[in-house]
Amino acid sequence: MLRMDQVHVIRHKVLIEGQSSRRVAREMGLSRVTVRKYLEQPKPGPRRYKPRVRPIWEQVRPRLEELLAEWEPRTTAKQRLTGVRLHRALREEGYQVGLTMIHEYLRERRRQRGLRAAG
Repeated sequence: MLRMDQVHVIRHKVLIEGQSSRRVAREMGLSRVTVRKYLEQPKPGPRRYKPRVRPIWEQVRPRLEELLAEWEPRTTAKQRLTGVRLHRALREEGYQVGLTMIHEYLRERRRQRGLRAAG
């Protein structure tokens, strides 16, 4: 991915200075297709991606929230329900879920709870 200043240089050399896109591509060590792509864009900017579909997460999330609700009253700081314990419990119940997914959920949950407590 090109930096924004490189995109501006490409656009300036071709559109303002009148150099050929082939020459600019050669000078900057880029493909002609890349140069053409940045010339066709009306304004360079970040790419927007559609959110991914997460079918496994949609199956696991309700059960994960149930487990957290069950454990919350009976856990202390020493007996915390960790991501590894949650992952193990879900795997034993037959869910095909990854540890990273559990950790991401817990991180986001902690962040949300912190914002509510502070606000």
